[in-house]
Amino acid sequence: MAEAKLGDGIFKAYDIRGIYPKELDESTAEALGCSFGEYMGRGKTIGVCMDVRLSSGSLRKSFLKGVSSSDIKIVDLGVAPTPVIYFAVSHYGLDGGAIVTASHNPPEWNGFKFYGKGGEAIGMQNGLSVIRDTSRRNSRCESRELLVEDRSARAIDDYEKFLLGKISVQGKVRIGIDPGNGSYSAIAKRVFEKAGAEVLAINDSPDGSFAARKPEPNEETLGRLRELVVDKRLDFGIGFDPDGDRGVFVDGKGRVLRGDLALAVFVRNLLGKGEKVVFEVSSTDLIREEAMRKGGIPIMIRVGRTFFLRAMADEKAAMAGEMSGHTYFSEVYGGDDALFAGLKMAELVSRRGKPLSELVDELPHYESFSAELKVDEKLKYGIIDKIREKLSKTEKLVTIDGVKVIMDDGWFILRASNTTPIVRLVAEAKSRDALDRIVEMAKREFKEAETAAERK
Repeated sequence: MAEAKLGDGIFKAYDIRGIYPKELDESTAEALGCSFGEYMGRGKTIGVCMDVRLSSGSLRKSFLKGVSSSDIKIVDLGVAPTPVIYFAVSHYGLDGGAIVTASHNPPEWNGFKFYGKGGEAIGMQNGLSVIRDTSRRNSRCESRELLVEDRSARAIDDYEKFLLGKISVQGKVRIGIDPGNGSYSAIAKRVFEKAGAEVLAINDSPDGSFAARKPEPNEETLGRLRELVVDKRLDFGIGFDPDGDRGVFVDGKGRVLRGDLALAVFVRNLLGKGEKVVFEVSSTDLIREEAMRKGGIPIMIRVGRTFFLRAMADEKAAMAGEMSGHTYFSEVYGGDDALFAGLKMAELVSRRGKPLSELVDELPHYESFSAELKVDEKLKYGIIDKIREKLSKTEKLVTIDGVKVIMDDGWFILRASNTTPIVRLVAEAKSRDALDRIVEMAKREFKEAETAAERK
């Protein structure tokens, strides 16, 4: 085995990502396979799939070579979205799984996501650091004969039947989808149509170069989908990222919805009395307010997929959502399945007899603001600490992730990014004047703390 590229840069908080082949190549994949196999334990059975990136096939082959050193049995799931891993691990009773993907990163990137029993995501706080350290210690990885069961076609069929068995679309629903040439290409359109929806699809053939649009679904990249939904007067649209765990909704007014706003729609219409909803600390207050109005239980947690997957399991929550478009439902093993989120929205729209735009407009309207404040990487956590220490004496704070300052007419949060030299600022208020005042206060507190940190 060639010397593996295992620099700190490729190990992220929740997965592994790097530019191929500069930062991550076949030798890296083999070393990670060897370490993941050792982490799982000899004789275990795991599911493995990959996204459509041009380097995924080669990396998968090398990864499996490394895994074979632990006599791991492989259930080959082929080219499939990340939600198929959740499904396969839980539905087939596997010991864990892995997918070769760089999620929403540009096409020259690739990486790995690892999962344990029950589909639990393996991040730095629950195993990924062990896999990282083991991969660096393993100078030799003796590959053995691969024990592979090809279940690629069956897994997709079983996954489709599983989703459709939990959805009931009543009446005519017209939707637009943009898989972004990723792993949901062709699959999503077929499933929506089987559910009873009329579907118009763009960027719906697999293309690992992602030539049609950038992989991340957001306001910039979903322009064509917005035009389609508005021009054809569709009930809603949904754009996927390449590995299918994120879905971003577009309504008939051309609005690209933040994930927390979409979750608020689900909470208002679907959450039952006594049911729990999990949301991140930066999310709109609408989620908490709508949950309380329905007799539900709102649970605020820190940002991060591994925290959400764990909270869904530990709290036995009905649903959860992140601002970025990860939406979780208990019906699909608590995973962030963008296709199921789209199916749930189609079911909701059909049941209410209203397009998504009207469901959004039923919610109270709050003003919001977000910005990324560039900062010295070495100072970012110290800045947050200084703000927390100062404001704890005078303000109502939430400190589970960064510093969230709660006021009568709104709030703001400042939190350091895990991966980049920025502090994220998000604010929300009940009026524009209140928002302007709150944002001005947040920026002032940030600047004062930054200046103090630089002087040290």
